[in-house]
Amino acid sequence: MVQITQRSSLRPWLAKLAYLHDEWVNKGDQENAKKVQQLLRKIADEEFSIAFCGHFSAGKSSIINELIGEPLLPSSPIPTSANLVKVKAGREYARIFYKNGQSVEYASPYEYEQIRAYCKNGEEIEAIEISRKTTHIPEGVAILDTPGIDSTDDAHRLATESALHLADVVFYMMDYNHVQSELNFQFTKELTSDGKALYLIVNQIDKHRDGELSFSEFQQSVREAFRQWNVQVERIFFTSLKEREHPFNELNELVHFFQLLFAEKEARLLSGVEVAAKRLVSDHLAFIENQDAKEEEAIYARMEHLTKSKEESDIDDLESRLHEIDALCAEVETKFQQELDSILEHAYVMPFETRELAKAYLQSVQPDFKIGFLFSKAKTEQERKARLTAFYENVKEKATSQIEWHVRDHLVRFLKEHDIGDAQLMSQCQQLSATWNEQLLESLVKKGAGVTGESVLNYTNDVATELKKRYRSEAMHIFAPVFSFWKNTVQAERNELVEQLKIEKEKQQLLDELAKRKQQRDDHYAQLLALLESAAPSHIQEARVQELVSELTPIQVEQAVPSVGKEQHSNAARQAEKSEAIHSESVSLSSDKTKEKTAKAIADLRQAAELVSGIPGMTRFIHGLTEKARRLENRTFTVALFGAFSAGKSSFANALMGEQLLPSSPNPTTATINKIVPPTSSYPHGTVVVQMKTASQLLKDLQNSLRYFHLKAETMEEALGACEKALLIETVEAKEKPHYTFLQSVVHGYADVKDVLGTSLQIGLDEFQQYVADETKACFVEWMELYYDCALTRQGIALVDTPGADSINARHTGVAFEYIKNADAVLFVTYYNHAFSKADREFLIQLGRVKDTFSMDKMFFIVNAADLANSQEELETVTSYVKEQLEHFGIRFPRLYALSSRLALEEKTEKKQQHHYGILRESGIRAFEEDFIRFIMGELTNVAVAEAYAELKRLRATLQDYMVQAKQGNEEKAAKRQKLGDEQARIQALLQSSDLAMDRQALKQEIAELAYYIKQRISFRMGDWFKEAFNPAALRDDGRDIRQALSGCLRELLQSVGFDLAQEMRATSLRIERFLTNKAQDRFQLLANEIGRIHQGITLSKVELPAFATLEFSEGLEQLNESHFKKALSLYKNAKAFFERDEKRLMREEIEKQLQQPIHEYVSENEARLFAFYQEEHEKRIHHLLYALQQQMDDYFAGLMTALTEQVDVEHLGKVEEQLSALLPQNE
Repeated sequence: MVQITQRSSLRPWLAKLAYLHDEWVNKGDQENAKKVQQLLRKIADEEFSIAFCGHFSAGKSSIINELIGEPLLPSSPIPTSANLVKVKAGREYARIFYKNGQSVEYASPYEYEQIRAYCKNGEEIEAIEISRKTTHIPEGVAILDTPGIDSTDDAHRLATESALHLADVVFYMMDYNHVQSELNFQFTKELTSDGKALYLIVNQIDKHRDGELSFSEFQQSVREAFRQWNVQVERIFFTSLKEREHPFNELNELVHFFQLLFAEKEARLLSGVEVAAKRLVSDHLAFIENQDAKEEEAIYARMEHLTKSKEESDIDDLESRLHEIDALCAEVETKFQQELDSILEHAYVMPFETRELAKAYLQSVQPDFKIGFLFSKAKTEQERKARLTAFYENVKEKATSQIEWHVRDHLVRFLKEHDIGDAQLMSQCQQLSATWNEQLLESLVKKGAGVTGESVLNYTNDVATELKKRYRSEAMHIFAPVFSFWKNTVQAERNELVEQLKIEKEKQQLLDELAKRKQQRDDHYAQLLALLESAAPSHIQEARVQELVSELTPIQVEQAVPSVGKEQHSNAARQAEKSEAIHSESVSLSSDKTKEKTAKAIADLRQAAELVSGIPGMTRFIHGLTEKARRLENRTFTVALFGAFSAGKSSFANALMGEQLLPSSPNPTTATINKIVPPTSSYPHGTVVVQMKTASQLLKDLQNSLRYFHLKAETMEEALGACEKALLIETVEAKEKPHYTFLQSVVHGYADVKDVLGTSLQIGLDEFQQYVADETKACFVEWMELYYDCALTRQGIALVDTPGADSINARHTGVAFEYIKNADAVLFVTYYNHAFSKADREFLIQLGRVKDTFSMDKMFFIVNAADLANSQEELETVTSYVKEQLEHFGIRFPRLYALSSRLALEEKTEKKQQHHYGILRESGIRAFEEDFIRFIMGELTNVAVAEAYAELKRLRATLQDYMVQAKQGNEEKAAKRQKLGDEQARIQALLQSSDLAMDRQALKQEIAELAYYIKQRISFRMGDWFKEAFNPAALRDDGRDIRQALSGCLRELLQSVGFDLAQEMRATSLRIERFLTNKAQDRFQLLANEIGRIHQGITLSKVELPAFATLEFSEGLEQLNESHFKKALSLYKNAKAFFERDEKRLMREEIEKQLQQPIHEYVSENEARLFAFYQEEHEKRIHHLLYALQQQMDDYFAGLMTALTEQVDVEHLGKVEEQLSALLPQNE
């Protein structure tokens, strides 16, 4: 039976947690129930837990080994354990907890090395508990060693996070050079949000160099960085296990502080239990939310379906609009008729003159009306008709102006007021007219009525009434379809409103249901918190507590652990042998010998040109020899240096130069391209040329950084204003931090540099340091050239210190590619005890893509700070790990060197002093420099020298041919001249008939295949990018605006995909150039063979083709609107559901689906650009080739013709040939 604590302060927690355990098991929350059970056991054992977490390389295990007084835990600068390791005082044993639920205890004595090996097995083992008899740790205290959270293995971080609920105090460790890592801020902020007692340890401070910045400044920068992230820590310790006498080493204070923690363990244990219990309650609430989410998914899906085609509307607004429509339908026809009646009623169609015409007409229809005496009947009838017509025309004119026009306007106005745009109805309204004629006027005359004022008035009223009646009828006839049209439209709107109202009411019901559920969860959460703060539940018996605690006791006990297998040892030995082979391949070559060899080649080329200067047909040879000599004499080598900001690039560059020239810092600085080049007459030693960014470049950089804060700017003035707004933001996410720093630097420094933007400045060495290290200056610099005389530059080597692979400057991606493409050598520096960052990984993947396109392997990889190794075995493990990683990125058989740039610089500058090498015999720089100089001065230079002597050999062969022709007789010469003329004509025809159609077709097919595989690779990597962007740290349920967080995750994903698309295109451009170079070489060889068949014995000089121009690629998906992904982002409900259920997969698949078309369009567009660009480039190069060959042929045949036509001094040619032979190496 397990002993249960009797401490009064802890015992109530046993019943509380047992109650929570049983409740949560009933609800299906097995994961949190298990954690509660673990917490129960912790309380039962009164175990105070101190956890160490942080960088895998920060020295967590080493510190723990220091505290327990023996090297019990495995420590390595590369990721090791993916499981929790607990160390405690007590009887000696080791317990292994497997992920399948089994647990095994090994009693002492057991094999330490095997237990250490178990610590590295994260696939099968969940946790290891080691109990030791030690006086360094009091009983009741456990030290927890967690996996490094910055490992590339997700299992490491998950193991760490799942274990920290048991910790009462957390020490978060970082190594000196990586304090500013965004992961530090994210993880520690999460810990402090949980209420954990948090302490920071900055280890390996022995790396600090006062020449870079003072230690107090470094300490202040650390504190300020965490303060800006609102990470409230108890204390920060600065330590070193390597240099225990370091003046700022707080290792002793840390050990003493541990003793204080041990003394306070009871109070801290109680506090830790409370914090852990509250966190578990929060986690359980997330589980409940996750469970509810399964049921709520149907609600959300229904809501999404309801809102898919309808905009959200207010229910009151909808009901009000419906009421308005119903009222309008009842009123509109009546209103139209009322207004029509009003128009007709007020229509004045019978004014005085019309009534007078009516009176005259009425008089003409009286029985006694008569005109004249002769032919009176006819005249009377004629007069009657005339009066009727006059009356009719007048009434018609009045009806048109007083009724018809107004009624038409009334109808047209109705159409416009009610948005009826039907053209046919409009035409009918505009053409309204009542049908009537003179007969109407005749028919309304009442028989027997005389002509009096009253009768005339009655008659004209009857006419007006009839006309109005007819116009009213015609208007209503036209209005009927108009009203029907309007009513249908309104009815459709009404139906839509009814449907929308129904939808909104259903949505409101769904929202009410969701709100009800949330309130229930909130109430449940409040009840659980109240339980934690109240007395223990009375119905929980101690027997149940005992049962729960006992369930966690190991069930299997074994007496020994098998020894580590021989095979494992032999594998390690083989790895060590491989690592040694890296250095044993070094060959010591003297650069002086190479210089002598080069100088001789230059002299030989110039002497050969002088020897043949008077011989006809030698023009091309003389020019070629002179040009090759000039190039050899003035040859310089560009060496590009790459690596992340903290890899020690600048320190390594200083070591190569043998002088402390470039400033370096443990803090990231603004990316500037620094070139160290040999001095010239124009730019003597110590001169620095600073190229300032142009205003447009600066604006683009600002626009790029402002995007991270959802700000835009079109002008510099707007950009500076936006910067001020961005700097007001209090909480800055990790991905935004470098951009925030850049904007801050621009704001502080712009006033000082605005007048010199776009210009080149010439400064001295004293100001150089400021422009490199001072952010407020460096952020405005595009590049700097330092003309410096040192051992490196005297070799003709120009060293380019490029921006870090993690530069925020988007333009530097293209710049980096240009250096990869054109540099004579590429050096990549990584840090001894730090894994490759995402930026490193992307850069190395790019190197792997293009490595095989180069004619020779020009890449060197440096593991810097190798003096940090604690043993030779550890060093070999690290180099093997780096090699494996490089091979994973597609870089096979890398030239890899482990060295210490710090020690290398000390060796070169402080030769008389004694250096502390640690486990190293020397700095390691010598092995690298031997291979590097061999490559630069040997391989590269030897190729150029070999080409020079090959040209001399061709010259000798041509001269020998001339001598043979000159010795022939006159008849033979005549025949030979005829033959040569024919051969020259055939060769000219051959060169002129060269067709590029096949090359174009091959190029098109090659590009199509390359483009196809780009899409395949992008699709393959999509899962990794999604996982990196949509990670738990970015989507924590900590009150942040989750929609904005999702938007940020999406933006990061799109940037990753877009960046890789552009990188793929750049790599593809190199593959195409390699393809076309091979095509040009094949064509040269084909032509050489054909020419050789036409004229035997001819030797062609190699034609140097012009370099390919550079095709620029913008990053993909830049213009893609986030609205495309609204549906995908809506799949997110909460963090628990997203990361532990299928939501993550569903969102990823939906995003991938939405990205297919934009990716296809980007690739297709650039596929067409590549074809058009390289088709033109290839044609230019082939035309250059053909022209150069034609020139060679013209010179060659001209020389032969001279030998066959004129008297040639054969003896002189023989002497020249002998002298040329003497210049050639003896084996030629």
